[in-house]
Amino acid sequence: MVSLASFRTLYVTAVRKGGTGQLKDITAIRFDGGYTGEEEASVGDFVRWLQRSDVRAYVRLADGSRGPQVQVERDRTAVHLSSSFDDSAGCDALLNLPPWEGSGFGHKAAHRRQPI
Repeated sequence: MVSLASFRTLYVTAVRKGGTGQLKDITAIRFDGGYTGEEEASVGDFVRWLQRSDVRAYVRLADGSRGPQVQVERDRTAVHLSSSFDDSAGCDALLNLPPWEGSGFGHKAAHRRQPI
């Protein structure tokens, strides 16, 4: 697992959501830094990383191209991630990313053998 601090630009490839599935319900993100393969981070760690002035994150679109920039939004009760509204899908581009049900942060799910 590579530290978020070692990246300047990241591409968000998937999100883990709880609750109603809205932006405020994103609990973790999966990202690609370009040379390490996909990594995972809690939304809190990702928000802290993104609040640095020298970093950027973008949504990775389904065709592999760079999508809108990811930003930190604040409301009266919480801090959450957002990108730009996607008119064709009718929602924020982060919500169009594939969901994932990972087993935890920083490691990939273990391969399990089928019983004989």
